[in-house]
Amino acid sequence: MSKKLPHNIPKGKKTALSKPQVTNKHSKLTNVDIKDEKPSVSLKYIDLGYNSFEDLRESHNLKHFDSFLSKLNKSPDWDSVYREFQRADSDDEDSKKKIKSLGYDPVQTEMFHLRVTQKFRVHGFVYEDRFKLVWLDPNHEIHKE
Repeated sequence: MSKKLPHNIPKGKKTALSKPQVTNKHSKLTNVDIKDEKPSVSLKYIDLGYNSFEDLRESHNLKHFDSFLSKLNKSPDWDSVYREFQRADSDDEDSKKKIKSLGYDPVQTEMFHLRVTQKFRVHGFVYEDRFKLVWLDPNHEIHKE
């Protein structure tokens, strides 16, 4: 018996084609709602020249960072992440220069920080539902309110 693949459909049978739709102005044509994409973290652009993971050893920050990653990965969407980790924009010149140096448009790509602990922040931006971590800031020295 032969398999019934899309290109091997018996004559007279119609196939139902999916109807791609734009779910919001920033998403691609897809059948998946952008809210269904779970948050995750990318270390592709991390600037270890500012602070490294070694710098997280004091004050149990490595443990806090691990907890932050676990919570972020379990979050259902970015709105939940922003609420839990108190998102704050980073619209200073250093952030804009960093975004531009990474090949992104600083007008369209927003750098922000998330609060890991009372003092510890992580700075980056979201692209394709992934938080691109740029700076580790264990002592909240960047963009202090």
